[in-house]
Amino acid sequence: MKLKPYIFIIFLLALTACATMPPLQEMSNARQTISAAKDLSQEAATSAKIIEAERLLARAQRRIEVNLYDSARQDALRAQKEAIEFIEQAIAENNK
Repeated sequence: MKLKPYIFIIFLLALTACATMPPLQEMSNARQTISAAKDLSQEAATSAKIIEAERLLARAQRRIEVNLYDSARQDALRAQKEAIEFIEQAIAENNK
């Protein structure tokens, strides 16, 4: 029965470690989505949505450098969302 406190402590440490991991996958997803947007349309480079996505991605990178992982994760997710919205708009305009 003396193992229960140790198991609980190990569980908390594992949970904390997961919560404080850099958002590498989110950053990669955002980069790939921005790249796909640029491959899809020449106008992407000057689009407000892609410019905002790149700004958010750069801010996420700066936040990772100072261990603000939760904020960085949110910025990376927002960057990907902006790029997805651009892609959806570009596809909709091409289908008109």
